[in-house]
Amino acid sequence: MPSSLRPPRRLADPSLPCLDATHVVSFLTRSVARWPLACFAAATILLSAFRAASAENAGTPPLRVLFLTGGGYHDYQKLAPHLTRELARRVRVDFDVRFGLDSLKDPGFAKAFDAVVYDVCDDEVSDGILTNALNTVRAGKPAVMIHCAVHAFRRSPLIHEWETCCGMRSKVHDPFAPLSTVKLDPASPITRSFPEDWKSPGDELYQTISIDPMSHALLRAKSLKDGREHIVAWTYEFGRGRVFATTLGHDMKTAVSEHYLQLLANGLLWSCGKLTPEGTPAAGLVVSPSR
Repeated sequence: MPSSLRPPRRLADPSLPCLDATHVVSFLTRSVARWPLACFAAATILLSAFRAASAENAGTPPLRVLFLTGGGYHDYQKLAPHLTRELARRVRVDFDVRFGLDSLKDPGFAKAFDAVVYDVCDDEVSDGILTNALNTVRAGKPAVMIHCAVHAFRRSPLIHEWETCCGMRSKVHDPFAPLSTVKLDPASPITRSFPEDWKSPGDELYQTISIDPMSHALLRAKSLKDGREHIVAWTYEFGRGRVFATTLGHDMKTAVSEHYLQLLANGLLWSCGKLTPEGTPAAGLVVSPSR
């Protein structure tokens, strides 16, 4: 049948009226005619929000962030594009996503970036690569550690120094299972908007062996296996570098959570010194409504 003679596509319920472009245009036209002031006010509000964000961002470049990912045990081919796309909807940030650790062979691998995200799970790494990563954070480069980054490099002679860089020691995790968190610092701008009792339908609860006395705990979760409690999000300073870390985020069951994504966005901003006390992006890093 020629396309011009085809009936318009209908909604699943045949009792409902058909909805095509003609109906939508007709509805909008009637709405403007019947409620011109309301439509004008709505358009004005949207335009004002867009102009305000644009004016605030004028002259301020987005954050440039190196997102290192890859390794075993996780679907990083799915997680990395999802996380970077969703974080860029919350913060003005440009990500350079790189799979593998070859970039770390260069001692100056992070010079062009405002921060480095480590979403990796490699058991083995050369001493030179890990030394470059440690020196980069120690020298003041902000870092975000996601999930298995806290368990990574366990076969390296420098593992204890990496654990110190992360701000916590952890070697094993509970079996994959639902978990809920308790907010430990409601005043922190990172967790200000985070629920008091957030739940994930499934994740791996990393067991805290010890947490550095200088680490600032943000979230805690209780093991369904033995009832012990473990820190699952915190901040730390390694040398001159700010570190935000969370052991949450094994797979998409947690990664699709709006609250989890905002936690990562806030942690990234905090590490860069770009998170306001109210828990919002600093001037120039607010995402415009059109993005």
